[in-house]
Amino acid sequence: MGVLQLLRTGKGPMDGWIARAYDQGVQAAFRDVFPVLLEDLLADLADTRRALDVGCGPGQFTILAAERLANTEIWGIDLAPTMIELARRHATASSAATRLHFEVADVAHLPFPDARFDAVLSSGSIKHWPDQVAGLAEIHRVLVPGGRAFIGEMNRLAPPAAIASQRARLRHWLFWLIYPRVFAKAMSPEEARAVFAASPFGAPVRERMLLDGVLWVFEVVKRPS
Repeated sequence: MGVLQLLRTGKGPMDGWIARAYDQGVQAAFRDVFPVLLEDLLADLADTRRALDVGCGPGQFTILAAERLANTEIWGIDLAPTMIELARRHATASSAATRLHFEVADVAHLPFPDARFDAVLSSGSIKHWPDQVAGLAEIHRVLVPGGRAFIGEMNRLAPPAAIASQRARLRHWLFWLIYPRVFAKAMSPEEARAVFAASPFGAPVRERMLLDGVLWVFEVVKRPS
């Protein structure tokens, strides 16, 4: 039933065998995309001591970030226990293993104290949050004053040619099948602006469109009191 829901809607339970298929798909489909996305953020994260990756999935992007940011300790959270199991397994083979931490957690109820992180990352997760404003409020809470969050998501209004071009790069059956449906359930930049405006962050301080408009990345700041 889980995979049928994914095929129909682009959303669904990402645990158990679906999480394992997703893990294989990430490795096959996005191994050349993650470095591009991270490169866009490295300068912004250079002085980060502690970072959080929300909706980390099987952890490939989180691990890559830790390996590129040698002075940063990174936590990854995901609701799916299988995703965290996979992330922890991948982390054991990383040169950054001692600086990586993965926990099962909900963005709406983060298990961290106030002002714990200098930066928060999230890619492709916000569309799944039942209450997006509540999730952003929790991210705001765990950031230090002046801390920044970088939230990325697929652009529901991306040009069809760009979507088709990115889909052609995928090398895993699950991703190839669900890719168009994921876009249909993603967020447009305008929809995202409204969500951010309703959160404690307010309007983004910077907006970026990547991969020919397929992905937007918004940067928001926790203003000092």
